[in-house]
Amino acid sequence: MRSFQFAGGSLPLGNKTWLMGILNLTPDSFFAGSRVDGGAVLDRALQMEAEGADILDVGAVSTRPGGDVADEETELARLSDALPRLVKAVHAPVSVDTFRPAVAAFALASGAAIVNDVSGVFQPELAALVRRYGAGYIVMHAGEPGSKTADVLSYPGGVVNHVQGFFDEMRRLLTQSGLSPEQLCFDPGFGFAKTAEQNTELLKNFSLLRTEGAALLCALSRKRFIGALTGAADPADRLSGTLAADLFAALHGADILRVHDVKAHRELLKVIDALR
Repeated sequence: MRSFQFAGGSLPLGNKTWLMGILNLTPDSFFAGSRVDGGAVLDRALQMEAEGADILDVGAVSTRPGGDVADEETELARLSDALPRLVKAVHAPVSVDTFRPAVAAFALASGAAIVNDVSGVFQPELAALVRRYGAGYIVMHAGEPGSKTADVLSYPGGVVNHVQGFFDEMRRLLTQSGLSPEQLCFDPGFGFAKTAEQNTELLKNFSLLRTEGAALLCALSRKRFIGALTGAADPADRLSGTLAADLFAALHGADILRVHDVKAHRELLKVIDALR
């Protein structure tokens, strides 16, 4: 049976869709309802765990389109007190949402089990850290090297083929770096350097994005893409659209859903898992 392996544990894949709850230690994440300060992070984390989160994903720098990216010192300061306390307080594995090796090193040394890297490029230093700690590694497609979140790219050959090729190449590079495919999880990067039409094409063909031996993650919770489909300009009004899109992803190969709304998604997945 396939599994996603990380420091201290693993999740079996194939018969169930797992939930990753989003915890943003940032003042500027695109969805205000996801923001939590260091003093409240434990309560929010315990609530998400009680609602059914299987992984808790903690981020301390926003990568929203058009936003200012906090520097490394600020990112570490936001995590320095909250992350070690969080890891000790919860049973679920903790993932750190970062693209910086120094931040990943701090998080892994503090007990984080997974690195969620949104850089979209191969980083040998990050790969070495993941190998050293036996961590899980989530790799996201983010356009082309040097592109920004808000850039619009043409993707000759189509966005689906481009993302497939990126996943295959990253799997090759990371396994050459000593990681096993079971430590890897790939994220197509909805909303990162993609138009609404390109995001739709990716979701329609989600089942084609699986990479041999690795897990597949879907992260489109309340994103602008959902608003483009439903007409909901405010992220606060995008829950229904998110649930519909995540339902489709879960039925077409998503192993993990990264979500803001754990309780609603757990209820959704209980129905899906019962029907399997």
